[in-house]
Amino acid sequence: MGDLTLQHVVLRIGAVLLIAGVHGFSIAGMSCLLGDQGPRHDGRLGLGPWRHLDPIGGLLMVFFTFGWIRPIAVDPGSLRSGRVGLVAVVAGGSGATLLLAVLARMARPFLLGLLPDTAAATLFIFIETLGQLCISFTLFNLLPLPPLTGQHLLVAALPAWREAVAQMRIYPAVVLMLLVASGLAERLLAPAESIVARVVFGQ
Repeated sequence: MGDLTLQHVVLRIGAVLLIAGVHGFSIAGMSCLLGDQGPRHDGRLGLGPWRHLDPIGGLLMVFFTFGWIRPIAVDPGSLRSGRVGLVAVVAGGSGATLLLAVLARMARPFLLGLLPDTAAATLFIFIETLGQLCISFTLFNLLPLPPLTGQHLLVAALPAWREAVAQMRIYPAVVLMLLVASGLAERLLAPAESIVARVVFGQ
């Protein structure tokens, strides 16, 4: 958890809400675009974070930087490209989440110039926090396990497991919670985070 201050917690909450809205909307939007209207009927086709936020996954992101949103059901049988479409859905959600961080970085110089010093300093920290969480969230959610977005990759590779994946969601979630809270997830993904940060932000 590190030395989280109240300001850091508040800023992370704001970042988590943004990420949940963008990632959830992008997953649902890609699914609908490719032929499965299920997420639309489930009320997931929108940017409102409350449509997508998972309480446990959200809290883990706030305090440990890794977490997840509420899983979005995607039916590969309804996708025009079948199981390949699941890969596109995951790629779309991941790309949109990283794009959110890039756009925030690009807008930062303009926005900082409009604000007084104290507000500009807070916004600077917020955009840094958002960038860090976007990268950690995206990489973590590529793991092919429920309740992560990467569960769709597991179904794409092993379609016969689709029902089993939906039913066993709680057990991998507990394991993921322990990995995140123990700091093991951070240690395992740190090299990949560093590489992605260099590619995305040129750091």
